[in-house]
Parts: sequence; C-alpha cells; structure tokens
Amino acid sequence: ENEDLRSELTDLRDLQVASKPPASLNALNPQITAFLNGAGRFDDRRVTTGGGTRIDDRLYMRSMELDFRAAIDPYADAVAILAVEDEAGQGFAADLEEGYVVIKRLPVLESAPLGLKLKMGRYRAPIGSVNRLHMHDLPWSTRPLPIARLLGNENGEFFESGFNPVGVDAEMILPELIPDVVMEVNADVVSGGDIAISGANGGDHNRMGYLGHYNLFFTVADTHDFNLGGSGYYEGGARRAGLLAADVAYKWQPLAAGEFHSVVLGGEVMWADRKFATDTGAEARATPLSWYAFAQTQLSWHVYLGGRYDYAEDIVDDSVSTQVAAGYLSYYTSEFLRFRAGYEHRWSDVPADDGLDSFIAEVNLVFGSHPTEPYWVNR
Repeated sequence: ENEDLRSELTDLRDLQVASKPPASLNALNPQITAFLNGAGRFDDRRVTTGGGTRIDDRLYMRSMELDFRAAIDPYADAVAILAVEDEAGQGFAADLEEGYVVIKRLPVLESAPLGLKLKMGRYRAPIGSVNRLHMHDLPWSTRPLPIARLLGNENGEFFESGFNPVGVDAEMILPELIPDVVMEVNADVVSGGDIAISGANGGDHNRMGYLGHYNLFFTVADTHDFNLGGSGYYEGGARRAGLLAADVAYKWQPLAAGEFHSVVLGGEVMWADRKFATDTGAEARATPLSWYAFAQTQLSWHVYLGGRYDYAEDIVDDSVSTQVAAGYLSYYTSEFLRFRAGYEHRWSDVPADDGLDSFIAEVNLVFGSHPTEPYWVNR
C-alpha cells in the first residue's frame, strides 16, 4: 500500500509539473512582426553583380523577415529573425538573420553591474550605427558603400549587406561622468573570417574576431540630440584584418505637439588594414578608406526628403575608388506602409560603374506587432 501511495504521489507531481504555466506570459505566444521589402531599379546601362548576373531594369522582392521576440523568464529575453532574401533575381534563400538570447542579469546577482547585458548568438555587429539596422529601417533604398564593401554583401550592393557574425556581446552603461551624458560600451568576441575585409580564404575561418564599440549620447535644449561613436575590429593570423570606424549623428525635432518636422544629419568613416592572398597566391596588403555623409529633412507628417554621398576605396586595390551621390523621397502612409523614390549617380575608376545613373522605387510593408520606429522617423 505504501508503494502504491508513493507511486500515486509521483504521478501527481509529474502531472502538476506538466500543467504548470510557463514562467513567461508570452513564452508560447511571442510577439511576431513581418517585414516585406520590394524594390525596382531602372538604369541607363547594363548592370551586373560580381558573379555576372544582370540586375538592371527589373523588379525585386528583396527580402521578407519574420521577427519573433519573447521574454523567456525574469533573467533573459530571446529574439529570432528569419529572413528570405532575393539572390539577385536567381531565386530566394532562407537564412537566420539574427537569433540570440539577451541575459539581463545573472541569477546569482541581485542586479547587473553597470547595467550589463550579455547577447549570445547571431546578431548584427555593433560597428557604427547603420550596420545594426535592418533593410526595412534604413532611410535609403541601398546601404552606403562603406557598409556593403568593407563589412560584406553576398548578392551585390543593391541587396542586403553588412556584418552579422555568431558571437557574444557584452553591453554596459558607464558611470555618468558628465551630467545628462550617456556613455555605452560594447565588447564582443565573434567568429572570424566572415567580414568582407577578412584575409581568410576558402574554409580558413577557424579564428576569432574581437570587436569594441563606444557610444556617447547627449541632448541640448531638449530639441538637439547628438550621438558620437567609435568602433574597432581585429582578427589575427598570418592574414590579419583590422578596421577602425567613427560615426556621428545629429537630430533636431521641435517640442511643440503637431509640428511634424525634423532634421537628421550624420555619417561614418571606416579605415581598414588587411593582408590577403591575391589570385596568383602572392601576399598583398591594402588599407582602404571609406566614408559617407547624409542629410534628411522632414517636410510633413508623411514626407521625408534627403541625400547621401558615399566614397569607398576597393578592399583589394585601394587606389581604385567609387563615389555615389544619392537623393531620395520617402512617404509614410502610416508606420506600417512606406513608399520611396530614389536616384543614384556614380563616379568610379571601374569603367562599368563610371557615370551610372539609377532610379529606384521601393515599398516597405509591415504587419503584426507594432514595430519600433527607426531613429530617423519623427511621428
């Protein structure tokens, strides 16, 4: 009888555990947002990718992203972003754009020192400010050349680009040394070999990369926001690669309600130092410099007008450079639907790119949970 009683108690405990509600209220029902980005380009000449695929005068569904977010428990949050991206008109490929857990505090500590947060998984690396943005959050229809060429792209500059490694990121808020000035630092250890400037070749990716980012933010007179940042990346080995970057952003928006106007200015500069093997097997070194600057003004609740200028030196031959001047007009019907028209003109030491004129039409659609507005939007 005692054995039977113990067995019944064990079964009852198992039943209670199985029926216990999850620690997080949205563990079985995460916030889900879908992003669709489509664009067409119309060029004055034939345009091909590095692989020889023709991409001019064509419409594209550039990407579809499913964004899942949930609180796991009081200690951690999780994010998974699944992307289906256009491979330069040659079909679509699914990929894990980001997938990580954020440890907000350790169970052994009552509070996180310096607001420490640990991010573990795959994520867009904190190099500058724009690399961390997804395509649907950009104020332009294309990434600036420094992002696409120094950090990486798979299907050409018209499609998604940037650096999103697998790694561990530690984010901390530094003590306030100056009143109302917020200073933030990131320290990362990531898988090396995946950034465009890497000297790794073939499958030689078994090396580590080290990344640091410093960010300073302050507000003047409640209407002028300033953001200054510095970044560094390094991976060692016989073919080492390093990168230094600085970014700046300024935003003005009035305090008075109903005045839907704002001005955003910003830019980034990147300098790389890399060793690599040429096609003939010889060792080579390049130190490309790249930068961009942009300006945007909000004309009304719905309309944003802006321009951007890019300069980028080639990562193989830094004596070869390309420049881009771009203008764009964005129209928001709401935070869920955006239309954009853009124009780009190129000057380049590469004859196929020199003098190229491109017109771009873009539409961005969002549905699901309410998205976070990007920094350049004032609504």
